Amino acid sequence: MKSGSRHRPWLVGGLIIIGLALVGGGVYWQQSRTVPVKDVARHAKQVEHTGGLATATIKQRLQPTLSTTGITQTRRLSATYAKQLKSLKAGSAGKVITNPYRTSPLSALILVKTKAATRVTTEVVGDSPATTITHTIKGYRTSHQVSVLGLYANRTNQIKVTYTTKAGAKTVQMYAVKTSKLPRDIGTNTLKTSTPSKMALETGNAKLTFAVSSQGLTYGLDAQGQVRWYATNKISHVFKPLKNGRLLVLTKKKTSDSKYNALRITDYYGRIYKQYNFSGMFPTKADPNKLAVNTVIHHDAIELPNGDFLLTVDDGSAKYVEDTMIQIDRQSGKIKKIIDLKRVLFKSAYTKYKATHRSDGKKDWFHQNSMVYDQKHNLLIVSGRNQSMILGLNYQTGKLKWILGADQKIPAAYKKYLIKPAKGTKFQYNGGQHAINILGELDGGNVLHLEYYDNNVAVTRGDLKTSKKYSFGTEVSLNQHAKTVQQLWSYGQSRGQANFTNIVGSSYNVGQGNTLIGFGYADSGKRSEFVEVNRQTNQVVFDVNRTNFAAGDWSYRAERLSLYP
Repeated sequence: MKSGSRHRPWLVGGLIIIGLALVGGGVYWQQSRTVPVKDVARHAKQVEHTGGLATATIKQRLQPTLSTTGITQTRRLSATYAKQLKSLKAGSAGKVITNPYRTSPLSALILVKTKAATRVTTEVVGDSPATTITHTIKGYRTSHQVSVLGLYANRTNQIKVTYTTKAGAKTVQMYAVKTSKLPRDIGTNTLKTSTPSKMALETGNAKLTFAVSSQGLTYGLDAQGQVRWYATNKISHVFKPLKNGRLLVLTKKKTSDSKYNALRITDYYGRIYKQYNFSGMFPTKADPNKLAVNTVIHHDAIELPNGDFLLTVDDGSAKYVEDTMIQIDRQSGKIKKIIDLKRVLFKSAYTKYKATHRSDGKKDWFHQNSMVYDQKHNLLIVSGRNQSMILGLNYQTGKLKWILGADQKIPAAYKKYLIKPAKGTKFQYNGGQHAINILGELDGGNVLHLEYYDNNVAVTRGDLKTSKKYSFGTEVSLNQHAKTVQQLWSYGQSRGQANFTNIVGSSYNVGQGNTLIGFGYADSGKRSEFVEVNRQTNQVVFDVNRTNFAAGDWSYRAERLSLYP
């Protein structure tokens, strides 16, 4: 990405250049005045008194660093398997290794040599045609490291491997792979409805419904509600496929840690390619001179077009949480850009916030839970639960473009940013929403097709008449120039109070005219439900109830992802 990645404070000799400049409704960092290094702490306190931290302070408190521990283990294991493969005799049955990289128990590695160069197709035999997972590995070779995903837990899996020569001759070999029981913390997944022929799957059935954990075990379900993948390392909120087919996850530096401060590039086999560790040692509200460990990245992370990562973070404030974003360099992990939402919205939004309360006394006034970036128009859209707002920002300047939220407690100077219902239409304003995403655009990007999950809880603002009565997934059309919006589709109201979710949730278009909705906090967090529904007919084609999971690990999002992207 060319824009928005150059605004950073400069360290020149013993001087730190720090400043803020208002740009419309936004703020960006620029040169303003020089501050001696010895006065940085004093200056930071002055800035925080008005609502935020100095850039240098944020960088110091977050301290992203690169870790090589997991990478070293991955390379060591890979070298071991390469050595074992080399020692095999061509034409032998080969060697099968279950969970080869230690954190993906429903994966396997088959080492085998063939006499002729062959292409390999794997087939994990399922309980039905719709749950038999197949995959063809590109290329012809004689030495094969055949990676297999999608095993069942607690059974002896049958894996059919077909070796095909360039001339078309085929040889079939069956392998038996035994797996252990699922961890109890995953809970009970009860299938209510499944119509595979109408689900948004893919050839080979490698697409699973992933229950992304809030703070625990993330796993994937097949079309019959059976777990076919899970990771043993605990994951919190961030589980994102990257453009190169790998995964970005938020996990712990050590299993014994209480906080999630390791951002890891991995894959479905558990191989680790890169890891960024964060300090998270922040001053407490009760005693700013006392430090306590906090989770730095909290809800979301996205891959920018240039490969960098944009993260929602706690910036180290003793007063405020979950209202800042940082862009980190993919290679070095260094912070390249900081967006403090206190510099974007009106001061009363955070100084007078009283809608929710935290045990540590800090103000979670915005509670940013998702974001999406449109490179073509340099547009960053962010969702804030506790303001019941979806904001459109110019990513380069920080300038506020529009606000999708009800006209309640909005200062006069900011009313010009409000999106209103299109003429002749009714619109239920979002309340405590999650999982904002851009589906498409018209009129050169002026009209946006958006989707999000509307929790329908009026935290600071929202639909007061229906608040807390139901939650729903929805798609809307938003005209940025006219500042109007209209609803295109929604589902969830018919389910009423039973599927109202005060927090978490998601709604994603998964193809074939279907949307997958994650009612993550149903029954006050005792249940999560994953529902795939057709938008034209409102027919439910897949429905799974999740219960009996570990305390606090309700499913943050439900996503349809491929094991072989």
